[in-house]
Amino acid sequence: MSASREKKQRQGAGPDPKAAKAQQEQAAHKRQTIIYAVTAAVIAVLVIALLVWRSGFFQGRAAAATVGGETLTTAELSFYYQNARSSYANPYLSAYYGFDTTKSDEDQFYDEANGVTYRDYFLETALTNAQQHLALAEEAVKQGHTEAEVKDDLAAAVENMKSSAASSGYSYAAYLRANFGPYMTAGIYEKLTTRYLMASLVATDNANELFDSFTADELEAYYKEHTDGLDTIEYSYLYFQIPTVNTKDEEGNELAEDALQKLKDDVKADAKKNAEDAVAEFKEGEAVSHLKEHFSPTSSGDHVKTVGTGSINQEYSAQLLKLPKEGAEMVETDNGYYAIFFHDRYRDEEPTRDVRHIAILADTTTDEDGHAVAPTDEAWAAAKEKIDSIQAEYEAGAKTEDAFAALANEKSDDGNGTTGGLYSRIASTNTTLVPEFLNWVYEDGRQPGDVGIIQHSAAENDSNQYWGYHLMYYVGENEPIWKSSVRSALGSEAQEAWIEELSSAFPTALAGGADYLGK
Repeated sequence: MSASREKKQRQGAGPDPKAAKAQQEQAAHKRQTIIYAVTAAVIAVLVIALLVWRSGFFQGRAAAATVGGETLTTAELSFYYQNARSSYANPYLSAYYGFDTTKSDEDQFYDEANGVTYRDYFLETALTNAQQHLALAEEAVKQGHTEAEVKDDLAAAVENMKSSAASSGYSYAAYLRANFGPYMTAGIYEKLTTRYLMASLVATDNANELFDSFTADELEAYYKEHTDGLDTIEYSYLYFQIPTVNTKDEEGNELAEDALQKLKDDVKADAKKNAEDAVAEFKEGEAVSHLKEHFSPTSSGDHVKTVGTGSINQEYSAQLLKLPKEGAEMVETDNGYYAIFFHDRYRDEEPTRDVRHIAILADTTTDEDGHAVAPTDEAWAAAKEKIDSIQAEYEAGAKTEDAFAALANEKSDDGNGTTGGLYSRIASTNTTLVPEFLNWVYEDGRQPGDVGIIQHSAAENDSNQYWGYHLMYYVGENEPIWKSSVRSALGSEAQEAWIEELSSAFPTALAGGADYLGK
């Protein structure tokens, strides 16, 4: 075989060893590069997924409940959950309810006897409210209402939320998350607020229709069946709390067990004796105001006037109603003693009253704990200047009730502008209105058409946490307190039954996304 032919045969047989090795190394390097690239891409995807997970993107969009044919996401259910929770988490009320905001909701009992945690309760309330809002909103549409009707109210709600956010140092989005949970967005808040406003339209229509629908015979019959809840009751009380004793002596040493127990027995006996003596002196003719001054009770109420037993302290309400007129009794509780004094109960024929008002609120700020801070002198002055200018505008016009109502619709800060600022059938026993408001309405000699300005400053633990002025217009008297109370009771019962019937078409169930709430 010639040399040239032998060379050709070797070439046809494949690459030489050096070339093969080089190709193998190149291929291996290429495979390794591909592996590194794929691994890096996987890691990047995992990092992104982790960041998205931590942001609540997936949790907020998880199915948390079904209401009728609609699925609520975790974010949507949290709107209702946090609303249910808000009163209990309020810094002014949490101690009263025994709710600890530093603990998870599922670690605290709402009803320990039945094993119901606060999380259970808030979820149940959230589902009920979601169900009712959806049922009522759809009924509103059936009755011809549209979202255009609540457009201004929604804008006002959003503006109020943005204003509160700014005064607290938050963005709008961050403030929504602070109030409604980490999954809340502006879109969800505004969607569900619109639903609530639509539901309110039809609920208000129904309530007004029901309120005026009852006959005189129906009012009378209901009153006779529910006198405990509808009679006006006048009573007084003094409360003597058992003081907490110091467990150490003057030198800082722990007291012996028997000495400590004697000290506790002594302060308990003193509290009991004060209550017993107050009862005895009242029976001898001493006025409650003098008893209060003499005994310095922990808390007291002199001639409290209320409709029904609902607002009377349940620790002594049963005993109070058993007392004869101007009777008195001592009631022992776990932490102290009440001296209770029953004055009278009767069907209240006093007329209720109607009034219109225009509210102008003074601007406030919040402290580092999120609590409202009283207005500055400048803020008060600005609010006063504004309310004075509104009064001047009224005085320069027709000075009629309709003219006042039009100004209320245009200028009032209290959110009920579409009603012309009207508060109807106000009873002298009303406990929801601030005292300045009620006192003006019931001032001696008040006449229809009277106009005046009142000022309200929020007090610590005040349920009406606002500062500002009211321009008042007195409309006149309305039906007696007892009739108005019966209308409200009958109307509430009828509306509750109506809402339950509507809601029955929207069955509810929790889903997995609810696990992200309250833990």
